[in-house]
Amino acid sequence: MNWIKLNLQNSFDKVRLLVILQIISVLFAFILEGVFTQTILNITFFVQFVLLVITLNFYYQALLNLYYSFWNLSAILVIFELVSAFRNVLVLGNPFVGFSYLLSVALLLTSCYIISSPLYYPLVNWWEYDFRFRADIRVWIESDGNRFRGRLSDLRRGAGCLEVFESIPQGNMVWINLEILGQNFTLQGQVRSKREPIIGRTFIYGIKFTDIDLEHRQRMKLLINYWNESKKVKIRNKFASNK
Repeated sequence: MNWIKLNLQNSFDKVRLLVILQIISVLFAFILEGVFTQTILNITFFVQFVLLVITLNFYYQALLNLYYSFWNLSAILVIFELVSAFRNVLVLGNPFVGFSYLLSVALLLTSCYIISSPLYYPLVNWWEYDFRFRADIRVWIESDGNRFRGRLSDLRRGAGCLEVFESIPQGNMVWINLEILGQNFTLQGQVRSKREPIIGRTFIYGIKFTDIDLEHRQRMKLLINYWNESKKVKIRNKFASNK
């Protein structure tokens, strides 16, 4: 049922649909290549087909669980599909098969762009333990009448990533309070995704900002400019401290 039940109003389900279409496209192209090259009945073709199906299943499961291995598998599939496309077009003389592989590449790259939002795959500096050099902002978070400390650790494409030790149910509304350049902000958003922490780590939430009036857009513009400049300064400070 996870393969079929989709809500296309949801960006994550749109990505699932694109990935399903990509999987169908690459399997169709692979089988068609076997037919054109008359290798479809060979044991080698069968073994390669089974390996491809297993890889695509791991790929889809990585997406469903938001594992970062999704990106490694995406890179492997892009290379495989591009090589197969050019081999069929330039060497084997099967342009239809080649274009089927290229369609799969286009679907894969589109899904990767959509899913790369902080809602699902935030840019978190796991390797940076010194908070002086991490590109994040301390904030207060309010949800369900509770108030606690957290960090805003990614900010892109109308969404953000919150790192908090407290558990917040997915779908809850949150109010994020912060101070930037002497100005107090309150941003409203909804928890769209939630990553369970390992021991000693925070929960990681993908937040979709929901208040989109003119004042909110102005606050977001100021915040994004501050965010980008802050990252540059912290990178420079880190390299200066290592000299």
